[in-house]
Amino acid sequence: MLRAVLVGCGLMSRAWLEAVREIDGLSIVGLVDIDVARAEGRAAEFGLSDVVIGSDAATVIDAVKPDLVFDVVVPDARHGLALTALGRGCHLLTEKPMADSLAHAEDIIAAARKA
Repeated sequence: MLRAVLVGCGLMSRAWLEAVREIDGLSIVGLVDIDVARAEGRAAEFGLSDVVIGSDAATVIDAVKPDLVFDVVVPDARHGLALTALGRGCHLLTEKPMADSLAHAEDIIAAARKA
């Protein structure tokens, strides 16, 4: 069973969580959003009663040790999240754009290669 943390519980997270429902062997073990109430609402909507919920990705990732992180954050937050996830040995699936600048994109690529 692959374990995932989804970071960013805004509108797009609904599509990601609907897709997860269709993938055998994949479970969401954590939800992260700067607005914890939004993450709690998404957990309730999808019946995710056993997930760890928080406002800090590093804290949730450290708590649940997922295999992968789904990045559904705004582009300005993507660089920090990518480095956090990759630095903790997680696979990362992200949305586009990959980063908010070319320098951040190159940094993410370097971190991915290192990981």
